[in-house]
Formats: sequence, C-alpha cells, structure tokens
Amino acid sequence: MKKIVYGFITVIVLFFGITVTFQNQHVVDFNYYFGMHWKEPLAWMLLLAFIAGILIGFVSSLRMLLRLQRQLVHARKEQRRVEQEVSNLRALPVKDGV
Repeated sequence: MKKIVYGFITVIVLFFGITVTFQNQHVVDFNYYFGMHWKEPLAWMLLLAFIAGILIGFVSSLRMLLRLQRQLVHARKEQRRVEQEVSNLRALPVKDGV
C-alpha cells in the first residue's frame, strides 16, 4: 500500500514539474559575485535550487547521522559484552547452600 501511495505522489510531482517546465520556458538571468552571469530557462533554475537544497540538507544532517552511527556501534559492543557476561554466569556451577 505504501508503494502505491509513493508511486502516486511521484507521478503527481512529475506531472506538475513537467507542466511547469512547459509553461515557463522564459530565460532568466542569474547574476552572482565577481561578474558571473548565467542565462538559463526558469525550470533549470528551479531544478538547481531544489538540488542545492537537497545537498545542503544532506550535508547538515551528516553530523547527526555520524554521531548516531557511533552510538550504535558502542551500544552493540555493550550488548555483546553483557551477553558474554550472562553466558559466563550461566556456565558457573551452582553451589547448594545446605
């Protein structure tokens, strides 16, 4: 069911993206520092802005992702240590108190 919903959303986004591309074929000017100048259709500018946003979001979340990976490695090591300790305790002979 989830795949169907994602597929439907993907088709809708692609449809709107294609229609925006055909409706906005005007060339826009992009002026940057040091006299850099770029002329491209509006759809390309929007696509580049979208990709730049994705990249910035990925890079900004990378620090947290690496921290969580490190915590996961430490937690797995601790789990293995505790499991080994439990198996060692189970292997000890039981002494009768009587």
